[in-house]
Amino acid sequence: MAELAGVSIKTVSEVVNRTGRVAPATSARVEDAVVRLGYRPNLSARRLRSGRAGAIGLVVPELGSSGYFAELAELVVSRAARHGVAVLIEETGGVRERERDALLGPRRSQLDGMLLNALRLTDDDVPGVPDDFPVVLLGERQVGALDRVAFDNAAAARLVTEHLLEVGARRILVVGGDPSVSESAVQRLAGHRAALEAAGRPAAVRHVVTTQWDHESGLAAIAGALAAGTDFDAVLGLNDALALGVVRGLLDAGLRTPQDVLVAGIDDIHTARFTTPRLTTVDARRPAIVERALALLLARIAGADDEGGLVELEPSLVVRESTTPAT
Repeated sequence: MAELAGVSIKTVSEVVNRTGRVAPATSARVEDAVVRLGYRPNLSARRLRSGRAGAIGLVVPELGSSGYFAELAELVVSRAARHGVAVLIEETGGVRERERDALLGPRRSQLDGMLLNALRLTDDDVPGVPDDFPVVLLGERQVGALDRVAFDNAAAARLVTEHLLEVGARRILVVGGDPSVSESAVQRLAGHRAALEAAGRPAAVRHVVTTQWDHESGLAAIAGALAAGTDFDAVLGLNDALALGVVRGLLDAGLRTPQDVLVAGIDDIHTARFTTPRLTTVDARRPAIVERALALLLARIAGADDEGGLVELEPSLVVRESTTPAT
């Protein structure tokens, strides 16, 4: 590899292991040689030399139904690879015992640290985490004093609700998770309520609760609302998958989006840009969250006293066709 890149073996080592300062042009030649030769780091050998595994964990509730966590995982894997770090991914189903096992169980010995999106862990679970095993939380739930990187869910729902009101919505139906079990639902409903109150609208929220955050649940929720005669002219899905299910359910009932009913979501998953109509939503800042969380985790692994605590990123509204009726 050194010969192909035209550099010394030491330079190759510094680029692959990210242990030295190498000029960008030189790094590019080494990385090109890595790709051309199909090189993969030997994690066992690296651990013997450095005392580290060269791998981190990514623990999420699921990878398939909403699209959000699959896109998050793809970003983590690609960004970690730039640092020569492998990623072991585990799904928990949002079950506390599985989250606890991922955090405290024997698989942790294969890892240098962990990015964790927890839905059910409590402060009582944290004391079992060794001081030398860094953990950075992703998402809404704070557990103990662990570092956490998230985006402002309440602000996201407030932004999109304000937009719906501005484009003429008068009776907004919210479709989404159960606030008694979902911190995300709690925060997004709070943001929605704050926008209604600021606009002088009744504080009561019209909310169809779903047990899942997927397309099927959105479709079933809107079908049920229509069958019950619920009066609404706009729908806020508490995530994009639900909102897209709502659009399908409205179409099945002979209602058009946005001409008959305005629809918006939250998260800006990739699919939202390619549906008909394209979905108005809120950018959940996934790339920025991954970059910040990974940088913080790697700094903790290296023993650096990087600024951590809570890092909360501001959302931004993305207006598309589902809330822009033709004039």
